[in-house]
Amino acid sequence: GVATQLVEDTPTSSPMYTQPPMSRQPRRSVLARTLTLKREVDSLLTEGTQFWRWEQGENHAPQKLMMFVDKDAFFLYAKSDDKSKPNLLWDLFLISDVRSGLPSTDMKLHENLRVMKSRDIKDYFLTVVYRRDGIVHVDYIGLMCEAPDVAARWKKAVNSLLLHNPQRNAGIDTFLSKRHTQILLSCNGYGQISVQSIHDAFLQHYHPESELSKVLSFYSILKTMDDGVPYVQVADFTVEMYTLILNQLTNIRNNVDSVLLNIGEKTVKKQQMTLHEFQAFISNDQRNPFLKDAVIRPISKEQAQAVIERHEKKPIEGVVTAKAIFNYLLSEECNVMNTELLEQTMDMTHPLSHYFINSSHNTYLLGYQYNSWSSVEMYRQCLLLGCRCIELDCWPEGEDIIITHGNALCSKIRFEDVVEAINEYAFVTSNYPVILSIENHCKTTFLLQKMARIFIETFGNKLLTAPLENMPLEAGQPLPSPEMLEKKILLKCKVKRQRCTGDNPIDSSRFSPDYESGIQDTSVNEDQDVTKYQGGEETVMELLATNTSTETDVKTTLDDELAQVSLQPSSTKEGGTSTSLIDLVNYCTGISFEGFESAERLNCSFYMSSFPDDKALSLLRASPVQLVKYNIRQLSRIYPQPARINSSNYIPQIFWNAGCQLAALNFQHSDVSACLNHTKFEYNGSTGYLLKPAIMLSDKDGGIFDPSSQAVLKNIAPINLKIKVISGLFLSLKQVSCYASVSLFGLPADTVVNKYFSERKEAPNPRWEHEPFIFKQIILPEMATVHFAVYDEEKELLGQRFIPLCAIMAGYRYVPLRNHHNEPLPLAALFVHIAVEDWIHSDLKDVADLLADPFAHGSCDMSDIEHTEEASFSPSSHQIFPDTLPIIEHVKNREKPLAVLCDDDLVMHDQSLQRVLKRASTERRKLTDRHHKALKSLNTKSKLECDIELESLHSAELCTFDKHVMQEELEKHLAALKEVHRKQKKQIIRQHKLWKSYRCKRYGHLK
Repeated sequence: GVATQLVEDTPTSSPMYTQPPMSRQPRRSVLARTLTLKREVDSLLTEGTQFWRWEQGENHAPQKLMMFVDKDAFFLYAKSDDKSKPNLLWDLFLISDVRSGLPSTDMKLHENLRVMKSRDIKDYFLTVVYRRDGIVHVDYIGLMCEAPDVAARWKKAVNSLLLHNPQRNAGIDTFLSKRHTQILLSCNGYGQISVQSIHDAFLQHYHPESELSKVLSFYSILKTMDDGVPYVQVADFTVEMYTLILNQLTNIRNNVDSVLLNIGEKTVKKQQMTLHEFQAFISNDQRNPFLKDAVIRPISKEQAQAVIERHEKKPIEGVVTAKAIFNYLLSEECNVMNTELLEQTMDMTHPLSHYFINSSHNTYLLGYQYNSWSSVEMYRQCLLLGCRCIELDCWPEGEDIIITHGNALCSKIRFEDVVEAINEYAFVTSNYPVILSIENHCKTTFLLQKMARIFIETFGNKLLTAPLENMPLEAGQPLPSPEMLEKKILLKCKVKRQRCTGDNPIDSSRFSPDYESGIQDTSVNEDQDVTKYQGGEETVMELLATNTSTETDVKTTLDDELAQVSLQPSSTKEGGTSTSLIDLVNYCTGISFEGFESAERLNCSFYMSSFPDDKALSLLRASPVQLVKYNIRQLSRIYPQPARINSSNYIPQIFWNAGCQLAALNFQHSDVSACLNHTKFEYNGSTGYLLKPAIMLSDKDGGIFDPSSQAVLKNIAPINLKIKVISGLFLSLKQVSCYASVSLFGLPADTVVNKYFSERKEAPNPRWEHEPFIFKQIILPEMATVHFAVYDEEKELLGQRFIPLCAIMAGYRYVPLRNHHNEPLPLAALFVHIAVEDWIHSDLKDVADLLADPFAHGSCDMSDIEHTEEASFSPSSHQIFPDTLPIIEHVKNREKPLAVLCDDDLVMHDQSLQRVLKRASTERRKLTDRHHKALKSLNTKSKLECDIELESLHSAELCTFDKHVMQEELEKHLAALKEVHRKQKKQIIRQHKLWKSYRCKRYGHLK
């Protein structure tokens, strides 16, 4: 037939929509916790609300509409009074917020609207902000409601659906359901869906002879309007019909065959599994790879049967059909990520320096940093994305303060407007503290006091104007925690550390501009303080001068670093006291970085420094351990170097590896770095704060963490990751060939990019055949992120997805893809198989297998290896195991199963593996002594010559020993050795295996 009946019984509402919220208790099952997608939609939205609507740029002709939100909270849509027109749709994913107030500055429009209402209309207005192309290009949809209370309720109801939208990380079934909903809602007032809309939804070019048109015609649901336009009635486009079309266009059912083939060829022919096979499939292949069997036991048959019943209407006892497997793979239970980590689960009571903080650079810009527009809207958008550190470049303009990129062709925005926007949106997404990184170029006392006054009046109690009582600004005192600073705004500004002498403290209100823009400023402030800059790198020269002092220029040295820090209220020229900007700076006091030794001696956690990414990279390469230690105590901010005139970004992972908290990026530039950053901070409830791995927070148990290390870390189990990309869905509207790529971002030892690519296949629904991509020995999984990407033949990105390794789920999974703005694509997905295993050194793998299941390795058939006794014995074996090695070292450098090393009695009755190894060690020493005596009788060649000759005999089969070589030299000693073998047969075989594998590792490179 034209379409398969594989999923003809797929229910309209997937079980995942009705599952209740799960308990916060630790889970005791391998079954994944499903993402709770069902959200209550206010009846005001589902029943519809009447508005007058217009969009920015239109000719001010308001249109009367009824606005709705569908029951699954996928779309905001509007119905017109003209039934011949299709509905207008806006994806809730792309709506940043709904805000009150007038949407335009066109006063003529405002006057016309006032005439319509004949009263003050401010409370009647709502503005829907729609991200047309990322956060830079937004559209404003103006709405005017009939009553202010209805407008307020409507705004609150819609914003509640936008905040922390769980559908962003939903499984493929949610996105397929969403596309079906979109097709249904695109109808006109008569319930007619144009065939063109259906083609667009399935990424198909419309043609009367297209495959999609043939399917619609085959089922006799295709009709024609009076004007000849083909359409489908809403009532005819059911879920079953939608699924039939989906299967016909994509052959998505073939993915089930990939799963069945993994079980066995018989299951593929029968198109079904037994209940026992399905139980093993979920417990082994589909389990959370980071849950251990010792804590989480495999599912029972009853649980497996319950899974089947959720995905098949009429299950057959003891049998799992291909239809049930298909529905299971599409469901939320097979989400590619562990959605529990999306919730706020991290401890927020550590000092601020123990967290990675979502940070923005040049927040105000819409494009390039030397010739683009500045916008207040960018501050709103960044804060809505969960950004917790934003930048304000403050410049003087007469008696006013503006924000712009200095000495460039960028436009200007008012400082007051920016502060008001920050006040309104600072704590919409997250309640944890916001840091304002101020690049200050305003040097007069008047402007500094004006800035402080605006901050105080606008922020009010939100502004942290003084240190907390129990967290003073003292040496050795840690920073407060995010929990202690909830809903607080902190100012970060660069100040000068001054020496206090006697009763004349130096005025600490003098600023050293934060020259992150890289532009030199040779002006001198009214106090004649001078800071010299060369090439953007600071060489600090401080002029210490007071009314009673005539000191000359003093260069800061290590001896000066222990001078007392004076943070006194600034004094005006008239001698009075007034609040200045410096008085509001506390836990984020910016200073010039003068070396790790200086920072260590000062031991002031409230000091922080900013570094361009090129200078920070040099610092990281030169002193990685010191940088990690520095970041345990205090904050560091990394920003894109000034040479990035196109506002490109560095890879933040480089500096996260060293514990740098504030990796500030250009949010206006959508690239791999920005998507990596956005994905990382979606976790922990989008709070903007992520707790660093424990190994980065302490210098105990082996010293400071070294991010450049290639060695296995203490108390952290490395893992192996295997990923096989099987197929793709709806990857492109174009008929182009495409290929998939998988990369890994993490520590330098773990990072693998530009290595794994599939062969090219035809889009939009390709299938690939290739070996799994293998990422070996990932030493710090907590810091690693997997990147899936699909490119066309011209290397244009078709879709991508970042998933933290600690959140990835193993088994057969669909990976919904996102675009270059990190926004979900409608249908694009990859079908992959993921395997996550504990990495075990090849020498210890057999020991791990024995410890995991000793009875499975308890017996061995010695007959198949007896013939290797003579050939495997080597005259150089005495060098392999020095007596100084501890017992556990005796199991290293082995590649054969431990079954050949242990007999039944040892496995069944010994109390631990230690006793087995100790006994083997004793026998080894005896054999070694006898072997030494045999070697002394070799007169024709020296011991060293024998070793060299042995090394030359290592072949491509890794050190296979030819028993005929050196036959003459060993003939007189072979009989004695055979006698030893007969008496201690099992012990000799055990040692031969150890020696052989060791030679492979030690001398294999000489082959």
